[in-house]
Amino acid sequence: MQSRPNISLLKNNYLDTYHAIQACLMQHNFSLLLPRNIEKQIFDIVFTAQNQKVPTKKLECNKDLDKFCNKLIYEYNSSVSAIQQVLEGIFTFSILVFFFTLLDVLFEKGVLMSTLITCILISIGYFISNTILRHKETSSSKLRSLLIFGIVLIPFMIMSFLKTKIPSLAVTFPFLDSLVLTLITGVISFLSYSILSKKYDLFIFIRRK
Repeated sequence: MQSRPNISLLKNNYLDTYHAIQACLMQHNFSLLLPRNIEKQIFDIVFTAQNQKVPTKKLECNKDLDKFCNKLIYEYNSSVSAIQQVLEGIFTFSILVFFFTLLDVLFEKGVLMSTLITCILISIGYFISNTILRHKETSSSKLRSLLIFGIVLIPFMIMSFLKTKIPSLAVTFPFLDSLVLTLITGVISFLSYSILSKKYDLFIFIRRK
């Protein structure tokens, strides 16, 4: 497992360029995860340019940043195995359920039925969109952002409406059962992430300052 690059070595415009590439990758990557070799690749490009005193404007990636990031993500997605996709799906679903059930446990004193259904609907929308976008060589970062917004917002809107029509959706599971569910999904998300991190060298891709 590779360590993350030491970005304190980058200075001024080169650090700004590195952050710009990171932000662009986040817009083009539909997953929470990214392989460390991509992060290392963009660091090496910028760090080498800094050492050789190549102006950032002359870097190939800066000529068309969207195209550069889209190509990196597409090439990576094309190499992802079916087993890795399944593990990523398990991780994404379990972390989603863990987060929302934890909120219910803390503020509602039990998990709501509507919360579980909402998580399932979000996951279905995410998996379908992710599967389609993985095989598209070019796609708009704005489209990805709109999809994420819609995938999260629409299930909540549907559940908010249905709860007023179907009383069973407002049912709250007992506190102990809710706590067990939250703990189980937390353990599953931790284990699946550990496997993805060690076997596939992935990490949760969050921009670093």
